[in-house]
Parts: sequence; structure tokens; C-alpha cells
Amino acid sequence: MTSKEFIELRNMIEREFSRAVTKHPKFCDMLADKQTDWNRLESLMKSRNDEYAPPYYGENIFLEEFAEAMNAYQLGHKEDAVNELAQCGAVILRMMEFVQNEINGGKE
Repeated sequence: MTSKEFIELRNMIEREFSRAVTKHPKFCDMLADKQTDWNRLESLMKSRNDEYAPPYYGENIFLEEFAEAMNAYQLGHKEDAVNELAQCGAVILRMMEFVQNEINGGKE
């Protein structure tokens, strides 16, 4: 991804963030449902990505990172959770780039 492409995707995220904050000023009551077993989901996604790779699926990579973030949060490791959420953001940018390349005719 070029710097220009990164800036365009980042600007898209910033616009959507601004719209979301305006439309829904209150984001959520709690970040994670205590009934969700994020530890199990993290293990599942890690094994799926190891077992089924290649090919690698963007959705599975994202779900693994998200499960890591939510598991860290549930365990009270909030700094780790923020770092994992940043990794989710990086994966989302790569997913956006992947789709944008498909829109542009598959050019890399």
C-alpha cells in the first residue's frame, strides 16, 4: 500500500468515525459480554489459521486478532487489549486494501 492509498483509507475511517460519533454519541454500555468465552474463541481462530493455512482468509485473521483483544480485555489486561485492537485496525486496513484492489481490477 502506498502512502497515498493509506491516507485515503485512513481518511475514510476518520469520516466514518465522525459520522458514528455524531449519529450515536453513546457507543456502548460494556465492551464485552461476560458470557462470551473469548479464550475459547481465540484458541479456535488460532488453530483455524494454523490448520487451514494456506490459503489465508482475511476474515479468520481479523477474527483471531479480535478474539485476542476481547480475551485480553476480559482478563483485565487492558493495555494488551488496546494493542490488540490496534492490530485489528491494521488488519482492517489490509482488508480494505484487498477489496480496493479488487475494485481496481486486481492490481497490486
